[in-house]
Amino acid sequence: MSEPAAPADAPAVGWRAQLAIGAALFLLAAVILFDATKLTVPTVVGVGPTAAMRLVAILVALVAAAHWVAAFRQRARERAGESAAAAPSYGNRAALGWVLGALVGLIAIIQWGGGFVLASTWLFAGTARGFGKPLSAKSLAIGFVLSALVYLFFTKALSLGLPAGPLERLVA
Repeated sequence: MSEPAAPADAPAVGWRAQLAIGAALFLLAAVILFDATKLTVPTVVGVGPTAAMRLVAILVALVAAAHWVAAFRQRARERAGESAAAAPSYGNRAALGWVLGALVGLIAIIQWGGGFVLASTWLFAGTARGFGKPLSAKSLAIGFVLSALVYLFFTKALSLGLPAGPLERLVA
């Protein structure tokens, strides 16, 4: 019995594409790290904006390495002649729609003055919905707590300005 054919408009992501994405992410990490070295170091003692950029560069490099590991594993499966059942999935358009909608919502909430915490809470809840969790008070609460902690870290510990809304004005 043969496997069902994939839709013509949804080709599988091959190991070469994963390898290329990993290379692009490594390049992005290098650019972020290079930009971090060009920032002026503040005169105050403590954690500055370069630390956050270096952390982001490290995290992007880790994602790039994960792409390369997945690419080499898929290449090994193809060479071993594994069946099409081990082939990568073709994606979930509804999940992608939720995540992109959450990102658009983040931009709109910040643009309309809602502030970082509300916008990031929506981004968290919408992304969680895209990954299969229902939109619920629990998702909103977790997103709110994480967003508030991130806001406090960036504004208080790093002295960086984030978009302020009504909730942020209460803290300031």
